[in-house]
Amino acid sequence: MNMDWLNSATQREIDQFRFVCNQLLSRTYVVRTLYKPDKGRVTNPDYTFLSIHFEDVSDYLGLLGWTLHKEDMDGFFYVLNADEANRCNLDKKETALLLAIRMIYDENQENLGLEQDAICTVRDVLEKVVTDYAILPSKPNMEDVKRALTRLENHSIIQRIDGKFNKGSCKFAILPTVTSVVSADRLNQLVAALKKEDEHEETDEDSVG
Repeated sequence: MNMDWLNSATQREIDQFRFVCNQLLSRTYVVRTLYKPDKGRVTNPDYTFLSIHFEDVSDYLGLLGWTLHKEDMDGFFYVLNADEANRCNLDKKETALLLAIRMIYDENQENLGLEQDAICTVRDVLEKVVTDYAILPSKPNMEDVKRALTRLENHSIIQRIDGKFNKGSCKFAILPTVTSVVSADRLNQLVAALKKEDEHEETDEDSVG
């Protein structure tokens, strides 16, 4: 790793270097813009910093076993670990909500905003999960929905705009990072697997009854 930049950097730059690296390791993604309630979409200073110091951050993370990637068109950076240290395991309900969010993103491809994000509500997601595709047999508890969506927001897959995640009217942005979490091919496979699992559970319940 070339230490020339770190040796000449200001304390503020070093602090941001540290903060950005921690963001990547804890959240996996750094997106180009953030939503601020009083300002709307604003440029993410961490994204700007990574754009300028990509090689320095990449070299540093490489020493720790992480690879830094950049998606220019969709506007985000992300890290991968050879040992899958940043792998996030979701339960069935969390997976179903993630798949619904991915479907909504695909359906809005022609209407994506300048930042490649799609706007939807919690109600939209639940309709997709239970009614449109029947990924789940019934509507999940709203507190479970809140926990699942909060987890996705913590990993920069979505970003809340207005309201609370346990309310159907809550509005949030689906970020382009969702495309790297679930590929189009993988999406169809997972939906089929969840539906099959539900069918087996219903069969088992009928047998017991």
